[in-house]
Amino acid sequence: MVTIACAASGPSLASTDCLTLHRANIPIIAVNSSWHAVPYCSAIYAADCCWWEEHYSAITSSAARWCGDQFTARRFGINCFPSTLPGSYNSGQRAIELAIHLGASRILLLGYDCSIRHGIHWHGNHKLLANPDKFSVARWHDEFSRLKAIAGSTEIINCSRYTRLTCFPRQSLEAVLSL
Repeated sequence: MVTIACAASGPSLASTDCLTLHRANIPIIAVNSSWHAVPYCSAIYAADCCWWEEHYSAITSSAARWCGDQFTARRFGINCFPSTLPGSYNSGQRAIELAIHLGASRILLLGYDCSIRHGIHWHGNHKLLANPDKFSVARWHDEFSRLKAIAGSTEIINCSRYTRLTCFPRQSLEAVLSL
């Protein structure tokens, strides 16, 4: 079984959880600015060209870098993984798709809060990019549900400490790692 974790930007993301995954030798895909919480991640996925414009030169991690379109990939010399799903998207959703593409049979989610009830991001507001609001949160729920429909036999477990995302089963990270 190949397990890959995805660490998103929800306020529940805890660096201790990320370190637990690292110590268990589970590769981690950091979503957007979450690479700061997971500098030892194996990949960074950000779909938005604007995010790469703002952050590319400051990334000190040696992780593979992925985006969702050819223009951004060429501009920054990074890997492109376009979604197979039509319609709207978010980087957390696309990071899960990337994990499936990379061969994961089990994906563990951290920081996938899908809510702004406890704050916007663990790292505070984006300075130059749009920040989540109640409309984007509602859209995310639909986007993750569409992803679940095409995930096939890939097991996706939401280990976020707090989440409003209900389309994936929930389990504590400790319980998942004791299996």
